[in-house]
Formats: sequence, structure tokens, C-alpha cells
Amino acid sequence: MECISINHKTAKSVDRQQCYVPEESREEFVRKILSLDRIEQCVLLSTCNRTEIYVQGETNSFQDMEEAFAKATGSDVEWIRSLDRRYEGRKAVQHLFRVVCGMESMVIGEDEILGQTKDAYMQSKEAGHTGYELNCIFQAALSCAKRVKTETMISKTSVSVATLAANEVFRLPMAAKTVLLMGSSGKMGGIILKDLLSQENIRVIATSRSHNGMYRSNSPRVETVDYRNRYDYLDAADAVVSATSSPHYTLTAKRVKESLKTMKERLFLDISMPPDMDSDIARISGCRLVTLDEVSRLARENNRLKQQALVYAEEILEEDLEKICNVLAFHRFTRADACWKEKYQGVPAEKLIYLLRDKLDSRAFQAVLDVLVGEGMS
Repeated sequence: MECISINHKTAKSVDRQQCYVPEESREEFVRKILSLDRIEQCVLLSTCNRTEIYVQGETNSFQDMEEAFAKATGSDVEWIRSLDRRYEGRKAVQHLFRVVCGMESMVIGEDEILGQTKDAYMQSKEAGHTGYELNCIFQAALSCAKRVKTETMISKTSVSVATLAANEVFRLPMAAKTVLLMGSSGKMGGIILKDLLSQENIRVIATSRSHNGMYRSNSPRVETVDYRNRYDYLDAADAVVSATSSPHYTLTAKRVKESLKTMKERLFLDISMPPDMDSDIARISGCRLVTLDEVSRLARENNRLKQQALVYAEEILEEDLEKICNVLAFHRFTRADACWKEKYQGVPAEKLIYLLRDKLDSRAFQAVLDVLVGEGMS
């Protein structure tokens, strides 16, 4: 397997935005990758913090993938190469495992990436874009992530971008808070709404883009309003959160300034990709704008609490990684020699053991002997 990755470690949010592949364009994008020579299978993962292409086929297809990626996103190929990281073979598999387990996330252990990766994989699988290798690898990665989350504390504290955003609202000094939330019907917005309502002193004004599609909450502390009237509620808000998938600004600085009548400190949280809020909002008196890039600062403190859990997670990951690499190695072996059973049928066990002794390192050979002692030769 090979992978190219552009993520929060290699690119700023404005660059990740240019590399982001919208959901409606992903199927066409994957088909273009599959049309390249030597590539037989493909999964595309594109989120606010990373865009990654995983492929299976003949080796060394990085240059072709980068050129196709640049063309699809309207970017210069050299610029893409300045941002991406390349992974091949075991390192590519290990990278995927670390991504799915939340170990490569901006916020270590965040839960969203597991669902996002599963959705990306299932989309390719159902479209017929995966085969034995990618199916085995992705299924093993997803299984490993569930094990890590069950057996370690890596996801037991506030880990998601959505939860960290809610925590910023909680830190506001006023006793009672009013939050204008745009995007409450989406996955990220839904998590934020749930987190906000966990505190009794918060009232939420949630916008909806259409009357028929209005999000309804059972909580009396949630008021649903038409998205078109969002500026009418800005003055009452202590915090404004935007978590939509809109390609346009949800708020512009000019309209915000015109709408604010009461002088007070306000928090504007933009956790969307592409960004929803006009960056000039930060220039308005009393307005503090927090974006995805700034969430990384919040994540660092959270990540310090997870270092021991990360050690345990690494042990689980390495154990599961060994298993899937052995499965793939055996698959390659059986494909390369379809008559392997007949070939070794008459070979004495003693000869095979001596051959393994001479070819394997001490740890691998000891593992073989442990299996033979435990299982016998029957």
C-alpha cells in the first residue's frame, strides 16, 4: 500500500482548505486516481485536518498521484509535494492505524476520525474501488481503533475539536450565556449542541437554513431560528459558533459590526472547513475570533494528559500491525506461488526448521519455535 498525506502537521488551515475534496466530488476524484497506471485500489480520506490518498497496486505511484491531486484541486504539483508526506508498505499501514486510532490527530484520541475513516472506506468498498489488500488493512485499522478506545484512556477525556470548542464557551466569565450556533443539524454542530446543553446556564439559538429542514431540540433552552435572520440575533449572543459546511461566509465583518449594538466581549468560534467567518471579525472591538488553527493551542494541553494512554495505545497498535502485516505477507506469498502446498508437501519438518533458522532473525525464529512447541506438528 502507498499513501500521500497532507495534514495539520504539514499544512496550515488555508492550505488544507485548498486540498480539501468536497464530499460530492470524492467519487469522481477516486475514479481519476484509479485511472492511473499501476493503481488498482483506492480510498480517499478528506477532513478539515487531513486529505489522504491510500492506494494499492504496483509500487512507486507517488508522482502520478501528486500530479492527479494537483490537477483535481487546481494546485501546482510542486506546491503539493512541498506539503505532502509519502508512506509506503508497512509505514503506510502503520500511518493509517495511527490516523484511525486518533494518534495523528490535532487532538490526540479524538473520536470523529474513526467514523470519518470508516465512511471513506465504506464509500470506496461499496463502489468497488477496494480489493483484498485494502479491505484487510482498513478493517484491521478500524478494529484496532476500537480496541485502543476500549482498552486505554486515550478517548476518556475531552478530545474532539467540537468538545474543545464548547469548552471555550464554558470559560466565558458571565454566569448565564447565550450562544448563537450555526450548523447544529450537522455532525460537528450536533456534538457542540449536546456539550453546550450539558451546562444549565447556557441558552442556545440554533439556526436552520430551511423551515422544512429545521433542527428541533427537546430542550426548552434551544430556540431554532431561520438562518437568513442570523444577524438579528448577534447582539444578544455572548458566543457565536459556526460549524457548517457552507462554501460561503456565514458571517462577514461588515454585517457583524452593523449588527452589534451592545458593547461587551464576544467569542466567535469558527471550526468549519472551509472557514465560515470573515477573519476581519477579529478586528472589531470586543470580538475574539478562534479558528481551527488556534484550536491546536487548546489541543496541546489536552494531549499532555494523554501521554501514558498513548504508550499503551502504541503497544496495541504494534501488536495489531504485526498481525495484519503477516496476513498480507502470506497473501503475497500464496499469490506468487500458487503451488506452494504441493511444493513443500514432501519436505521434512526438520529441513524447514533449519531453513527458517538460517534465514530468520533470533526473535522471529524463537516465535516459530514457540508456535511449534505450543501447537505441535499435527
